[in-house]
Amino acid sequence: MKKLLILAALLFSASNLFAQIEEYTVRRIEVEPSFGMGRGADIAVELRNNVSAYWDVGVRAGINSVGSLVDVVADYNFARPNKQVLFYVGAGVGIGDIDETDYTEGPNGSSATFTKLHVMPRAGVELFQHVRLTLSLNTYNFSSIYPIVSLGIVFGGGRKNSSAKESGWLSRGYM
Repeated sequence: MKKLLILAALLFSASNLFAQIEEYTVRRIEVEPSFGMGRGADIAVELRNNVSAYWDVGVRAGINSVGSLVDVVADYNFARPNKQVLFYVGAGVGIGDIDETDYTEGPNGSSATFTKLHVMPRAGVELFQHVRLTLSLNTYNFSSIYPIVSLGIVFGGGRKNSSAKESGWLSRGYM
């Protein structure tokens, strides 16, 4: 019985330690235009909904050297309250219209556009709540994998200011 009471006390005290971690809230919507380099230039715009301080989901549309694409994306943010560096991992899944040229018919070749599955695991770092540096691995129909390093600027998002909440700004819809 004594061991059971000690175990219960330890579990209760451990749960109290986690309760002491300061939770913070983030602004709901953020937009990120980005420019990347890999197998060519990659230009994209991403609209994300911050579900919590840890998770965000969104839509990404982009144009790269292979064609255009639209993905559904999700990221897990390793949240660190009061820090200016935030690491994240995530993935995107969608479709891409890929331009392919067949040079077997001559030097000019014949061009065709195909719709293919696009998969994009990614990892990165967000600095000062507004600058994102991302490494993503892109594949179309799992036929070849190529990396892209991109730099994005985030508008919106970020942690909510607690003083704004206390003054009523959030309740009026300004933030």
